[in-house]
Amino acid sequence: MPSPTVQELLANVHGLTPERARRIGDHIDECRRLLNTHADMDSVQQHLKDEGVGIIDAILITTRLLEDHHPSRLRAAREIVECSPARTHHTT
Repeated sequence: MPSPTVQELLANVHGLTPERARRIGDHIDECRRLLNTHADMDSVQQHLKDEGVGIIDAILITTRLLEDHHPSRLRAAREIVECSPARTHHTT
């Protein structure tokens, strides 16, 4: 039986396969545990990048980490992911 996180993803995100929902759900649960240890969102984004999670999935994961009542969750998640030091490239 899928976890509550996976069930929520399958019910609310059109087009996810059960396997992809499980992978994303596992990442959401891992990231929630990280946040519960007082890790910051940049650390979470670095973890996702280190795990090979692409930007689109990272945005989906991050939307689920933000509070339900957060205004513009998708916009905020996109900004968090795209502006994360883990995702930005610095040239010298």
